Amino acid sequence: MELCDVFGKCGGCSYLDIEYEKQLNQKTEDILKILKDSNIEIKNYEGVLSSPLIYHYRNKMEYSFGNEFKDGPLTIGLRGKGKFYDVYSAKTCKIAPEDFGKIIEFSEKFFKDLPFRNYRKHKGYLRHLVMRKGFKTNEILLNISTSSEDHHSIIGKWSEEIRNLKLEGKIVSIYHTITDSKATVVKPDNVRKLYGKDYFVENVLGINFKIGPFSFLQTNTLGSEILYSKVLDYLDKDAGIGLDLYCGAGTITLLMAKKLEKVVGVEIIKEAVNAAKENAKENNVRNVDFYLGDAKDVVKNLNMDFETVVVDPPRAGLHKNVINFIMENKFNNVIYVSCNPSNFARDMIYLKEIYNIEKFVFVDMFPHTKHLESVALLKRNKSY
Repeated sequence: MELCDVFGKCGGCSYLDIEYEKQLNQKTEDILKILKDSNIEIKNYEGVLSSPLIYHYRNKMEYSFGNEFKDGPLTIGLRGKGKFYDVYSAKTCKIAPEDFGKIIEFSEKFFKDLPFRNYRKHKGYLRHLVMRKGFKTNEILLNISTSSEDHHSIIGKWSEEIRNLKLEGKIVSIYHTITDSKATVVKPDNVRKLYGKDYFVENVLGINFKIGPFSFLQTNTLGSEILYSKVLDYLDKDAGIGLDLYCGAGTITLLMAKKLEKVVGVEIIKEAVNAAKENAKENNVRNVDFYLGDAKDVVKNLNMDFETVVVDPPRAGLHKNVINFIMENKFNNVIYVSCNPSNFARDMIYLKEIYNIEKFVFVDMFPHTKHLESVALLKRNKSY
């Protein structure tokens, strides 16, 4: 087992000191208990599929600027467990690419005299540093978030010097996001590109995806290939038209298109829809359409006969209107990809009136944390 310098303080890896097989056993037991307590029955439970990489597997990290203690030096890292203000350096993080640690080390020295955001007083310039990397392409995208104070020339200088850093990957895109929001998140109020392309490229199961600074992509690239392969396994190849809700940049949509006559993707983030359309064009996938809007609204206006629906919602789970849409249309197959077992169980309490869980599998996308992804194949009851 590899422990980092701030294990036990940082809120990232609660299971880092537990052997990997024991992690998987613990996680699956915990989640299966949640389903059992909700009277959710599984016809064919297929176990858990492990992550191809256990360490340094994440393709995206969102770091905060701050300090570990009051009046301490600048730190770029993750907030402490149960802490709102303390930030612990992520230079030796065991789940992020080692390139990210090198970028942190350089940036901490470069910005050491610049004020970082104090969220008590809502003052300070430096807010967040987001890093994304293509594991198949080695391309890196950086997005630095600051307030609107006039230190932007320093950010430009950092953008120039960081590109000379010796890394395994290559920095192909740098963005600067400016916001004065009181929230501790990266809000795209004002976004400007400092260098390179509008995106970085990642390859998933043979398809290239252009990923912008705010596009969704599963954070474990190699694990996502296992996850999506399972979705495709559960997909009935005879289904004529498929629907992919919460489609993001079109990852699942384009993969579904390999097996189906036509696929429709729905997404609420405009940048993601634009990226999805571009990804389809770049990969010469023509049997897909993408719609911009909230899933609960778009589904009301879709006048198509879908055989299979794939849902990969955010942690909040399915909106009640989406559940109603699925229940009213009584699709033959629903493939539900979930990252939140409690909300999956909540949604299944409604869906089980019409659907049975025909197959169910866990995929470990988050080694050393308590989280697992799951894929469930729901089959419509014969009585409906």
